[in-house]
Amino acid sequence: MNNITFVISPLEEAVDSILELIDDNFNKKDDDNFIEQELYKIFDELKEDLWVIIEYPYVDKIYRDSYYTYFASKHNHYYRDCLRVSFFSDEITNEHFRNEELVSELNEKFLGYLVVRPTFTCPIGRSLISKDAFEENNFITCNYKGSVLVNGVKLTVEGYPHSSQDTESISCAETTIWSVMEYFGNRYPDYKPTMPSNIINVLNKFSKQRLLPSNGLTVDQISFALKEFGFGTSIYAEDDAFENELDNIIAYYIESGIPVIAAIENENIGHATVIIGHEYDDEYDFGTVKTRELSYSDEIINYIDYTDLPKKYVVIDDNLAPYRLIDLNNPVEHYEDDDFKGATIESIVVPLYKKIYLEVINARSLAISIISDANFGYKFKNGFVFRFFLTSSRSFKSHVSKLKSNEDILIEALVLAKMPKFIWVAEIYENNNFNTGKADGLIVIDATEANKNFIDSLLFAGYPDKIFVKSEKDFVDLPYNLDFYTKFKNNLK
Repeated sequence: MNNITFVISPLEEAVDSILELIDDNFNKKDDDNFIEQELYKIFDELKEDLWVIIEYPYVDKIYRDSYYTYFASKHNHYYRDCLRVSFFSDEITNEHFRNEELVSELNEKFLGYLVVRPTFTCPIGRSLISKDAFEENNFITCNYKGSVLVNGVKLTVEGYPHSSQDTESISCAETTIWSVMEYFGNRYPDYKPTMPSNIINVLNKFSKQRLLPSNGLTVDQISFALKEFGFGTSIYAEDDAFENELDNIIAYYIESGIPVIAAIENENIGHATVIIGHEYDDEYDFGTVKTRELSYSDEIINYIDYTDLPKKYVVIDDNLAPYRLIDLNNPVEHYEDDDFKGATIESIVVPLYKKIYLEVINARSLAISIISDANFGYKFKNGFVFRFFLTSSRSFKSHVSKLKSNEDILIEALVLAKMPKFIWVAEIYENNNFNTGKADGLIVIDATEANKNFIDSLLFAGYPDKIFVKSEKDFVDLPYNLDFYTKFKNNLK
């Protein structure tokens, strides 16, 4: 009987152990050190004191799907089993898996897993690794909690899915679709994770030529696939009405906890990645950052849009290790290949809930017009900070219900207010309050209302001296102040 083999080792010995297992089980020697280099693309970014457990054979559902769809039909022999590497924050032994008293400790140490495929030109398969496994982890990202069985023990980890392309059955575009569906399918009941073959089947409705071997996908094809999987997708491009706003649009959606697929191009290449988070906020010097103008009836003041604050963004790129930080103006800064030089983000695909009808730029314009309105607005001090994002009313009300106020009626007014499933929220901060998280203004807008008249979209407006709450079609003016509201933390962790 051929049993599963488990090898436990410190991270520094892991690559040698993996190469030995590949040699023994796949009859593949790494003579040109290519597999080693691919492994070190990820292992070099990890903390040095990690421990691993390597198992073979491992049946990976994603690779098996590609295997039976494509590789098994080829003349050359391809193996169908994989290796799996599981990561732990500290030393582990076999006793941790067999002693019930040590299982909780094992779960605390577990930091995720990486699949090594027998496609040795691109051996890095799917992974779900915690950001805490990486040396550079000063950021927040979209993530979900996944569970796996390792050596007979069920372990859980929070992270964002990653995989390299195999260049034949899946390209960068397919891996971005797969990772987005993996994320949403494991977080929300409206969606389901999908397999590479299902992506191909869906796209066959759109394509006029065969999709295997993969030659990559266009932005329209990516958007079409996500639409078929239940999203109301939006495409934004630099060469249309959103020129010079693309970075801000990306930042609004990332702040909303929505991963964004970015199409990166130059004259040589076309590439797709997923942007999933950003660096933690710094102690900003607001006197040195970009400002915008807001016109009141009697004065023009400057304000700071939160998306203009300088920060790097977290990307899932199938050519790189997970969670690399990039400048949106230089998304290929980690590439040494000359073909990628000068490539920029030309367009994005945003997977939105299909009943969100109010587009981000129009929603932002509505919020700004409300702030400056003579009846429903408020004149904030010069240099205020405007933070804007999309969220579910359920998450927003959960946040509000945990706040404390001198006037309980305000908490009740927000928690019990009728709201659609998704809302746009604007938080306004006097810049000396931003780092404390205490908001001076709050505006809530209906994300299902496409009418550009803000009276139809506005649900709530709160300021230092007054509160407006929508009741049916009218507004109730409450003589209170917004002294209780603090920064909403969304899906980013």
